[in-house]
Amino acid sequence: MIFLNNLLIYIITFSALFQLLVEVKPQIVTDKPDLRYAHTATLIDDKIYMLGGGIPPRTNSIPPKETFLCLDVSTPFNTSEVNYIDILNNIVPPHRYAIAIKGGANNSTLFLYGGEVIGNQTMALVYTYDAQHDTWSVPNIIGTPPVGREFMFPVINYNGLFYMFGGSAGGVFVSDMFILDTIHFNWYKASSTFAPSNRDGYGAVFLPNKNIIYIGGFNGQSGWLPMNQVFLYDTTKDLWESKSTDGRVPSARAAFSAVLGLDAQRVIIFGGDTSATSNNFLSPEDALYFLDLNNFTWDIPKISGKIPSSRTFHRSLVIGKYMVVTFGAGYTRDEDNDILLLDISNNDEYVWTTSFVPQSLTSQPQSPIPQPSSQSITNTNTNSIGIAIGVSIGIIGGIALTVGSFFLYKQYKNRKEQRIAIPTPGNEGIRKERV
Repeated sequence: MIFLNNLLIYIITFSALFQLLVEVKPQIVTDKPDLRYAHTATLIDDKIYMLGGGIPPRTNSIPPKETFLCLDVSTPFNTSEVNYIDILNNIVPPHRYAIAIKGGANNSTLFLYGGEVIGNQTMALVYTYDAQHDTWSVPNIIGTPPVGREFMFPVINYNGLFYMFGGSAGGVFVSDMFILDTIHFNWYKASSTFAPSNRDGYGAVFLPNKNIIYIGGFNGQSGWLPMNQVFLYDTTKDLWESKSTDGRVPSARAAFSAVLGLDAQRVIIFGGDTSATSNNFLSPEDALYFLDLNNFTWDIPKISGKIPSSRTFHRSLVIGKYMVVTFGAGYTRDEDNDILLLDISNNDEYVWTTSFVPQSLTSQPQSPIPQPSSQSITNTNTNSIGIAIGVSIGIIGGIALTVGSFFLYKQYKNRKEQRIAIPTPGNEGIRKERV
């Protein structure tokens, strides 16, 4: 009986394992997905997750076929030959103008907020995506959420607090500051005293002194907002202040990207627009600036390499020594690639390049800003080949286990029958108890 019970446990365990393996979502590798703008781009471990967006021009309301892309940045690649993983997504409706950030207790959860639905589906205000297990959920969050839903800029601090300022909803612009605790799932409203005017399309960066800097944007009444004034929000004191800037001040703009330089002493902005139409983009020479945080002076960095077209409604991330720009509107594939790489490791000269080399393979320093604390969790391999190999090994192993268990059971049964058929004198009582 013990053997039969163990056999049954083996079979049940194998069945459960096999079910888990075959339920892994298929993922397709594609090198030329649809163009997109107003998407999100979130770095989790060594992968960029790009979600949502619309197909340019902005007058279109057409979603890309691949609504959820993943780019592995743990291996070198060339921007002319990028292989994306198309993660099948049947949970989040097609949308644009949403924001996303990495947070949660383990710092491995993607939080998607807001956005404008493309089509007639209903979209939840917040979704979470567990990158380790490839699962979506709609969290139950306590408190009053923000009014703004679209065209905001995501910022998170070291303690999992997701800051959301301003934005728009149905053409109404707001200037409220709300905070989502991504660990305890609570909404909080922060102070709006001395906050910037109503706006969306601004740039925002979390600074080493735990301030958030807000730059530019668009206001329905005033239009594109000037860049000669920035706003600082102190996350530790819940206080706002404004700063005047000088130097080579960029033209008023919105829908640009902003990142912190590797030395944490400058904010780098790229792209943006100055018109609501789809054919009025910034010139390449007017696309890239940096703001010196020591004296709040703007300047244009020295640049080498092929200067790309400016773009708008894109997203930028700092990965290793690169500012990585993803998709956007304002370029064609005949001129530029979907992914742009700007080497920002040398403040004396930035370099537009087409080759990405992971941080582990270079000696360039990481940004001095600490990352939010997280527990060590092994990455789930999203490569479709790896999934196929895993499924194959699981099936083969399961079959071998089943066949081997069957023959062991037959052997056990034959020996049992032999002991019953040829009794040994003096041991009948023992045999009877075992049988």
